[in-house]
Amino acid sequence: MIGDILTVAWKEWLEFRDQLLRLRRGGLSALVVLVMLGIFTPIQMGPLWLTSPLMLGYWPLLSSGMVSTLIADAFAGERERHTLETLLASRLSDRAILLGKLVAAMLYGLVFTLANVVVGVVTLTIVHWGEGLQAPAPSHVLYLFSLVTLACSTLAGIGVFISLKASTVRQAQQTLGIIMMVLFIGPVLFIQLLDGDARVSLAARLTTMGTGRIVAWACATLALLSAILIAMGMARFRRGKLSLD
Repeated sequence: MIGDILTVAWKEWLEFRDQLLRLRRGGLSALVVLVMLGIFTPIQMGPLWLTSPLMLGYWPLLSSGMVSTLIADAFAGERERHTLETLLASRLSDRAILLGKLVAAMLYGLVFTLANVVVGVVTLTIVHWGEGLQAPAPSHVLYLFSLVTLACSTLAGIGVFISLKASTVRQAQQTLGIIMMVLFIGPVLFIQLLDGDARVSLAARLTTMGTGRIVAWACATLALLSAILIAMGMARFRRGKLSLD
């Protein structure tokens, strides 16, 4: 079972690697994103880029947004390229196919975050030469990658449902784009709707909880949502019920 999941995940990574190696098919965009997020942003923010608690919310949202591009192609892309029938005719189980695509998407989110963090650390170390290695605290790194993993897993779980029903990749990407917009703008609108006293009360409560407890609650919530979505995806993904058109 694990071997089959890794086989599907590796297949997805090979396809994504081919896109990255071709600048016109996504490689140039990935390079621009890496330069902007891993070099320019750290230079502008300084060491705060490594230590600010706000980054613990920034990276999970950004990484899950990047995952949405990959997961949209998971089944809609196979259907569009007329390769879905071949995949379903293989000896791989339904569960291995679904989990393999989910694992590939999650790993992409983690690699995306890791690449930007490493480049950012190198950038800040060079800019602040003489002050030693500019690196975040181990606890901050643990919080960050726990949140990124679970955020990517949750978004991938949502994306699977959309990709299973979408007839084209563009349709799946547009639907996921709307969902991501709600996730990005929703919290901002919620805070804007609060009056001044409510905002102060919310800020005070979050400060009292501390970063560790906030991250623990966020991870527990995302883990529950992810588990539910993946279980529902497994129930939805059945060879006999899947449209190949």
